[in-house]
Amino acid sequence: MLWAEAAMDSFELIDLICIVDACASDRVAGRLISMSKAVEELRVLTGDFVSSDEAAANALSQVALERGCAVLFDEQPGADIVGEL
Repeated sequence: MLWAEAAMDSFELIDLICIVDACASDRVAGRLISMSKAVEELRVLTGDFVSSDEAAANALSQVALERGCAVLFDEQPGADIVGEL
């Protein structure tokens, strides 16, 4: 859990919440968030192109899970997998 908290410390909580809410799509089975899309949006919002994708995805996924979202760890930045479902 310490590693997840360290990843969260790299980003502002309000930025993470805004990205999760903006990127989560409502589906019949619940809210779903694509990590590749969320990481890309977080980088644009914060201007942080230095932090690793893994650190950003870990911070975002922790917030997404706490907000009741299912998390899709797709590895291609910019992929629109959610739109194809």
